[in-house]
Amino acid sequence: MILKPNKKHVTKLRNYASSPKDALLPEPVVVEKNWIAFAPALAHEVRNPLSNINLAVDMLRSVIQDEEQRLFLDIIQRASVRVNELLTDLLDHHRHATGNPGKCSLQQLLNEVLFMTADRLMLKNITVIKEFTALECVIMADKEKIKMAFTNIIVNAIEAMPDRCGELKLTVKTVNNKCLIEIEDNGIGISMDNLQHIFKPYFTKKTTGMGLGLSATMEILLASNGRVAVQSEEGIGTRFILSFKSCGRNKAIHEQPVLMVV
Repeated sequence: MILKPNKKHVTKLRNYASSPKDALLPEPVVVEKNWIAFAPALAHEVRNPLSNINLAVDMLRSVIQDEEQRLFLDIIQRASVRVNELLTDLLDHHRHATGNPGKCSLQQLLNEVLFMTADRLMLKNITVIKEFTALECVIMADKEKIKMAFTNIIVNAIEAMPDRCGELKLTVKTVNNKCLIEIEDNGIGISMDNLQHIFKPYFTKKTTGMGLGLSATMEILLASNGRVAVQSEEGIGTRFILSFKSCGRNKAIHEQPVLMVV
């Protein structure tokens, strides 16, 4: 079953079959708006084990002298700090749904998300390809919240891809005064049955996690007047297509069109 498009929450997308690989992907499955409230108790329960992790890392750091092993301790600590920041953002989002909107550059936001996820990309030896338009795409959104939404999608893509042969492709372009982002992976893909549920609270097929990430992502995107469609096929990969209204005149920026990270 495919969800029926809702004109209020969906941007119509055309002409995505620009390469042979695109032809293997089905038409975008459109997802509609879902809302979720995050209870403060959830943050409390997560922060307790986080404190234990930080204490354990500090103890290990005092006895481990090998630089390569200490590198992994640094990764654990950065991940712990990031989880705590996300919890703070989620609680703040629960209290202030409208956020603090301002002008944001999509290219800059995606570069910051790549920096934040660099450890994950390095550990799985994933190749990153950027295809950014030469014009800066500026939208009106809460910077930290929209960055959280992009991070959720990219982390899911990383987790879906195999080690050493994963490929993450990020595209930013403008179409008819709209700013479009495509986040594409060559991971395991999502079945048609599961695709219609991915933005529902507590829906997950992972052995870990609560299934809240994409639900929060959808809420943030809609609060930012964004639209989303998803293409996926099992064994081929998944593509998220995000659309935002352009804010102001787009100026030229100096950005490398393709970046490889291995």
